[in-house]
Amino acid sequence: MDHFSPRLVVRTLALVLVLTCISARIDQPWAQEKNFLWKAAGDKNTVYILGSIHLLKRDRAVLKPIVQEVFTDSKRLVLEIDLLKEGPEKFQRMLMQKGIDGDGKQLQQQLSPETYKLAAERADDLGIDLKLLAPFKPWVVALTMVVMQLQKLGYDPNLGIDHQLARRAKQVSKPVAGLETAEFQIDIFSRLTAPEQEMFLRQSLLEMDQLEKSVDDVVAVWENGDIARGEQLFLESMLAYPELKAKVLDERNRSWIGQIERFLKEDEDILVVVGAAHLVGKEGVIELLKARGHKLEQR
Repeated sequence: MDHFSPRLVVRTLALVLVLTCISARIDQPWAQEKNFLWKAAGDKNTVYILGSIHLLKRDRAVLKPIVQEVFTDSKRLVLEIDLLKEGPEKFQRMLMQKGIDGDGKQLQQQLSPETYKLAAERADDLGIDLKLLAPFKPWVVALTMVVMQLQKLGYDPNLGIDHQLARRAKQVSKPVAGLETAEFQIDIFSRLTAPEQEMFLRQSLLEMDQLEKSVDDVVAVWENGDIARGEQLFLESMLAYPELKAKVLDERNRSWIGQIERFLKEDEDILVVVGAAHLVGKEGVIELLKARGHKLEQR
């Protein structure tokens, strides 16, 4: 990865973890809104494509009526990963396999004194002992601290749209599938070089205080179904770093197109739920499908 921006990766991380957001205010008129939701017509079925968020505050954890409607109408739920099969336990196993330094180096040995000192200070703010994270690579520490900060701010992964829909699918015995695996997603970060990982961690720590505003900006875009603003917010700074954008978004988007086109040839309606950053821009899922001749309608 020739062009690496730690600031960009922090924004990307926030989007990956909180992608993309729900929730209009409860007292807003739902029916008058546009949504990060598209309808694609197949020969015999409909495929709905919904932008999601992976963590939500409890007072915003409301499924819009239109989301409930398309979930009910769909016979299968497809998420980025199958949350019923690849839950927290598997994710933790993957972290243990890929997130611990193979040479046995402790975190302090992998970081400059300045970055380690900053990590210790942030860990203290979060109420954790940094020694508990000593065996892990810097990218794992960055992920851990960002998630903990989001949870401290009131965001709960169990309230995320994808998690809510997965639980509902389990309750009604609706089939669930994934476009990719948890291992694939973890590999996006585990393939960062050692210098990139330190910059990633350091910038994550430095920008922790701005995390809530970043998430609030994403929420505002999502709640208004503002595609133009979403493209600007999600993609503008990434354009200067094509290698990172390719790994985090573009390559994954292209790999999903073939799967979605196969869904469009089936007989039953399907709901596909992915992060909203994947749905905007010329390289986004929606425009890629349109370029291949598919007609999509924003709901």
